[in-house]
Amino acid sequence: MTGAAFLDTSVLVRLFDDDEPQRQAAARAVVGAADGPPLAVSAQVLAEFHHVVTTGLARPLPTVTARRALADLADLHVVPTDTDLVLAAADTAAEHDLPMRDALVVEAAAAAGCARLLTEALPHGTLIRGVAAEDPGRPIP
Repeated sequence: MTGAAFLDTSVLVRLFDDDEPQRQAAARAVVGAADGPPLAVSAQVLAEFHHVVTTGLARPLPTVTARRALADLADLHVVPTDTDLVLAAADTAAEHDLPMRDALVVEAAAAAGCARLLTEALPHGTLIRGVAAEDPGRPIP
């Protein structure tokens, strides 16, 4: 998936976060870009997305709406969370002083061959395992 971008939970949640219109527009521009790069997610990100949009938003999504969104997102390239990914993430977490959750996302992005990780969880410009973190909602100077 050369040139592909990996979508983290934070970006997917913004698609449905009406309380953050600028970040929502930025997320929608990335996900809805017809001429954009191929997009990937992981099984972990999909599960986190469902949990956050149904319990963590000020105005949570109804379960049926969240399920429909999951089905749509499952059409992207989905990296499975398996033992090899978890072990690699444990090493990355230790080496880069990351929470395991963030290391799993980085490893999934690397496994998918993505050069970019679209996320709000890591500082913009961070480079780990050949994957560059980018915050799509970050203001352009």
